[in-house]
Amino acid sequence: MAEDNLSSSPTAPLKSTMSSKTSSSGRDIQLDALRARQAALEATVAELLSQRTSLVNTFSTTSDTQDLEDTEIRAKLAVDAVNLKIKSQIKQLQQYNDIKDIGTQLMGIIAEKRGCRIGEVQEEFGIKPDD
Repeated sequence: MAEDNLSSSPTAPLKSTMSSKTSSSGRDIQLDALRARQAALEATVAELLSQRTSLVNTFSTTSDTQDLEDTEIRAKLAVDAVNLKIKSQIKQLQQYNDIKDIGTQLMGIIAEKRGCRIGEVQEEFGIKPDD
């Protein structure tokens, strides 16, 4: 299946995208795999929304509008809390990426001053190629 080429994380890049010499057919395969992954994720979102609606309906009585309103308020508060957590994690990821970029630039400057490869400087600082 096309999803087998993907990492377990929906936001993680494909390993084959690391090569800048990927052929156009390779890009088409990657694009198809990403489209399949997107469709799977959209189906998951739809299923989760359906489950949420089902749970809200199960735990609320239609005859008592106050319970329904309370359930909707709790659901909205839960969604708001999750959205805040996601925003916080995105901000932290952006900060991490900024710091990583600065570190990479500094190692590039060190390598340039020494007249060696960046990889050698990274090895010296204990940074593996996969880091």
